[in-house]
Amino acid sequence: MKNYFDKFPSSYAQSSRRVITTPSSYARSAFFYVQETGYLKLRESHQARPKQLDSYLFVLVLSGKGTLLYDDHTYPLEMGSCFFIDCQIPYCHQSSPKEPWELLWVHFKGATTAAYYQYFSAHSAPVLKPASFSQLQEQLSLLLELCQGTDLSVEIRASRILTEILTLLLLGLNAPPEARGSGRLKMEEVRAYLDEHFTEKFSLDDLAQGFFVSKYHLSREFKACYGITLNAYVISRRISLAKRLLRFSDYTLEEIARCCGFYDASYLNKQFKKSEGLSASDFKRNWKSK
Repeated sequence: MKNYFDKFPSSYAQSSRRVITTPSSYARSAFFYVQETGYLKLRESHQARPKQLDSYLFVLVLSGKGTLLYDDHTYPLEMGSCFFIDCQIPYCHQSSPKEPWELLWVHFKGATTAAYYQYFSAHSAPVLKPASFSQLQEQLSLLLELCQGTDLSVEIRASRILTEILTLLLLGLNAPPEARGSGRLKMEEVRAYLDEHFTEKFSLDDLAQGFFVSKYHLSREFKACYGITLNAYVISRRISLAKRLLRFSDYTLEEIARCCGFYDASYLNKQFKKSEGLSASDFKRNWKSK
């Protein structure tokens, strides 16, 4: 029976491996969980064209070349590259006939996978060449070995490895300065300015004029770079400062509002409740003695 399930197409080398798992109901609700993971080495070109899988797929190209067709775009793949996709979107990947590839892959899901993917897709094309390739390869190899076990801790440990893979992937999107475009560098300047002046009063028009861009371009590019609007970023910085002052100072709400750039206690409470689900006064009472 084992040999039957381990059988691969003739295009696959004998060293290819696949592990299919069925997560527990708790893993489905609380963890990242593996649906299928494996290692693939091809002797000749092979095409995979699944249809609307309820899954996310992460693939590392260890050697060889190929292409990914995803969301009506074609992306070349080669040794050292990877892709991360939502399998609900039609896709097809095919190895080069001249240089058949060798892959590590995992199909997975989890309670927050969609949010991770949304962040990734807002900052990157589905295909990239990560600086952390060797670390990602190590983690995927560990995952493949782990999922062959039946220990009750496998799901917890697999979730930890998937978290590490996603963390490495997302951290890699913050490329070193020499690899960033001028638009990204401009947004870093804007963010540095906001970090220094977030308690001051200014408008989007003022900010755009100061950085010699249109306010529409500024808003769009900042959101694309950081996944948050300019206004939300400023409010977040002000709320964080207000929390420190509420806990560790004897200032009144009016004084704290002015220090943080909210200018009156009413607006501070409005923004605080919107952000934290309770008033600034309630926050102070709950946290002051801790």
